[in-house]
Amino acid sequence: MRIEKYLSSIINKSRSEIKKDIKDGKISVNGTLIFKSINVDTEKDQVFYDGKIVEFQEHRYFLLNKPAGYICANYDPKHKTIFDLLDLNPNKYFSVGRLDKDTEGLLIITNDGEFSNSVLKPSKHVAKKYYIEVDKNIDFDIEKYNMPINIGDFVVEKYLFEYIDENKCFLTIYEGKFHQVKRMMKHFNLNVIYLKRIEFGNLVLPENLKIGQWKEIDKNDIKKI
Repeated sequence: MRIEKYLSSIINKSRSEIKKDIKDGKISVNGTLIFKSINVDTEKDQVFYDGKIVEFQEHRYFLLNKPAGYICANYDPKHKTIFDLLDLNPNKYFSVGRLDKDTEGLLIITNDGEFSNSVLKPSKHVAKKYYIEVDKNIDFDIEKYNMPINIGDFVVEKYLFEYIDENKCFLTIYEGKFHQVKRMMKHFNLNVIYLKRIEFGNLVLPENLKIGQWKEIDKNDIKKI
C-alpha cells in the first residue's frame, strides 16, 4: 500500500498533505527517514510520523450532540473541548469538520482520516442542515429566495431555506466556509441567536440523543454519506 494512502486512513491529513510531510522529512519507515512515496507492508513495516509510531486501528465513527460552550479541538489549555465529553483518546480521534463554540448539534467523531477528508472535500457537496433562530422577524418569503449570496470571500449559490415561523428557519448548505450560516443570515440583516446542526448527509440527529450525549454510528450508515 502506498504510504500516503495508509497514513491518510489513520491520521487526519489528506494524501497531498502527507506527501508534503514526506518531503519535509517528517516520516520514517523502519527507522529510516523517507523523502518520497513508497509502498509499505502494513503487517510488517513500522511507520513513524513526527517521531511517533503510527499503528493501524479499526475505524470507528461516533455521533455527538455537541453542546454550546465547547470547541472542536483535541486539546486546548483555555477552553473546554469536545473530548471533555467523550470517552475517546484525543490522540487517536478527531472531529469531522468543526462547529463553532456557540453552535450545538450533530458532530461526527472518528479515527478514519480518509473518510474525513473525503466528505469535507468541496466537490463532494455533502448537505448540512441547520436549525436557526434569529434576532428579528423574517419579513420576506425566504423559502423562495434563490439568488447567490455574497458572504465576503465566497458566493454561495446552492442552498435551501425552509421557513418555520417569524424568527425561525432551516438552512441547508453544501460547503463549510468559516461562519457560513451566520454570514448568510447577516446578508439579510439578521443575527443568529441560536444555531444547531441537525443533519449531515444522510445522518440525522436522533431526537432521543440529549445534548452532550454521543453514540456509535453503524458503518453501513457512514458509507451512505
